[in-house]
Amino acid sequence: MAMTLISQSAFAKGQGWSRQYVAKLVKSGKIRLHNGKINPEEALKAIQSQAEPSTALRKPPPQSEVLPVAPTDSRQAVDFVTARTMREAFRAKMAKMEYEEKAGKLTEASKVREDAYRAGRMLRDALLGIPDRQADVLAAETDPRKVRQLLMDELESILSELSGP
Repeated sequence: MAMTLISQSAFAKGQGWSRQYVAKLVKSGKIRLHNGKINPEEALKAIQSQAEPSTALRKPPPQSEVLPVAPTDSRQAVDFVTARTMREAFRAKMAKMEYEEKAGKLTEASKVREDAYRAGRMLRDALLGIPDRQADVLAAETDPRKVRQLLMDELESILSELSGP
């Protein structure tokens, strides 16, 4: 299978680039020459594999072009561009989490667990204190409705105290 080789200026014209830009790509080693000529398919693949990820966001890809997908198998090699893209995505997620934490939308799970434990303990202690506080009053009462009302008043008092700031 023979490869199709074209001149640098023909390649530049076909891509809508300047001749100087193609010469710069050749000089930087992004495009390889074969006897002074360029293999267009090979050159485009090389440029795409080394391209800055943000360039894909600036212009929509042609319908026939398929963007490279980050490897999912950890044994596959990760190229520089993919690694850089993954790093930038991670940084963006971390910045978002930090912003949401400072804005009060996120809280550390350990702090939530500690606060819930403290609130549960306060509720338990307050409820377990009812018999000590009400035993004498309830023992002297003979009317069941009055006993019920005294217990309800005590529970409401505890709950309103714990729900306050």
